[in-house]
Amino acid sequence: MSRCCARIVLLLVVCLGGCEPEKPPAPARPASGPAGAEAAVEAVLPADAKDAVLTYAGDRGQFKDTGKPGDIPEEAKGMVRVSLLQGPPPPPGKVWVANLKTPEADGSYKLSTVDRNLFEEMAAGQGRSSAVELPPGLEPPKPAPREADVIVYKTEWCGVCKQLTAYLDRKGVKYVAKDIEKDQAAAGELQAKAKEKGVKTGSVPVVDVRGELMVGFNRARLEQLL
Repeated sequence: MSRCCARIVLLLVVCLGGCEPEKPPAPARPASGPAGAEAAVEAVLPADAKDAVLTYAGDRGQFKDTGKPGDIPEEAKGMVRVSLLQGPPPPPGKVWVANLKTPEADGSYKLSTVDRNLFEEMAAGQGRSSAVELPPGLEPPKPAPREADVIVYKTEWCGVCKQLTAYLDRKGVKYVAKDIEKDQAAAGELQAKAKEKGVKTGSVPVVDVRGELMVGFNRARLEQLL
């Protein structure tokens, strides 16, 4: 009996002396940032636009490239795509853009990004239009029920018109498009509406939103009208 007690006492001494107390697990280190987060990329366009290609919406909605800011018409300077030949690339799926109407104190321009697929629509949507002349001798249309809330008067060759209709399609806006060069009745209809509203004709697109006429493609105003 005494030997059994001695063994029990010996086991207790060994466990108490050789076993370390249990410690709580070490707290996990916080992650340095959200999973998949990318560092923000910043870029600027020098005042002389050295080592850069500038893309802007030209006449009839055709996009043109230049290396000189001075070559860009004032009305197109609000949204210019900048391709840096030496500099940081934009994030995937984006393009660099600059507002050449608002330089920094040193003459440089801050660059921001827009979706690659939306640049042409956004550039044309700065109020651009394409010059066109209505044919002479147009007759006013006969009174008829309104066909749709939104009517787009356009031409086949007008690049700005294509960007406008692409915008309406993307927004899911129902509209009726009329080619004023192929449809004399549509041209006469536009002329009569413009005369009634005191709006000058001579360029396309012209958008009729429930009786309000907008000449050119101005995204901000169009969103208000819609």
